[in-house]
Amino acid sequence: MSADFKIAWHTAYCHPLPPAHRFPMEKYQLLPEQLLYEGSIEAHNFFQPTEAAEEILLLTHKLDYWKRLKTGSLDKNEIRRSGFPWSEALIKRERLLVQGTCEAADYALKFCCAFNIAGGTHHAFTNKAEGFCLLNDIAVAANYILDQQKASKILV
Repeated sequence: MSADFKIAWHTAYCHPLPPAHRFPMEKYQLLPEQLLYEGSIEAHNFFQPTEAAEEILLLTHKLDYWKRLKTGSLDKNEIRRSGFPWSEALIKRERLLVQGTCEAADYALKFCCAFNIAGGTHHAFTNKAEGFCLLNDIAVAANYILDQQKASKILV
């Protein structure tokens, strides 16, 4: 594998959940371990994202939704729809995940291919969470690339 091939991963991707929760969060720890074990990648292929800036998130998500999400002000139905119990650590995870996809998009433009171990949270809407997706990292990354004028069109 190329030394320039990059994969976003952060320990916070594997967020602790209540016992017997149905989402398989441990896959975000197991996947990088498996890729390293089988020799598909080396440790230097991983990069650790920082938290996405609010300005990046607001290229896609509504301000009211983002404020309610980050402060834990979602109602019971909104939390249930998200699939996750709210916590500050969960919001940090989501911001790391989104930034990982934005940085992976930058790496893909430079090196033709890049990934995010926890990327693909495409069920989130601009104004609500859905199906274990609080922020839509795919849409945010696409809007980020367009906003930075790194591409004129995005195909997802």
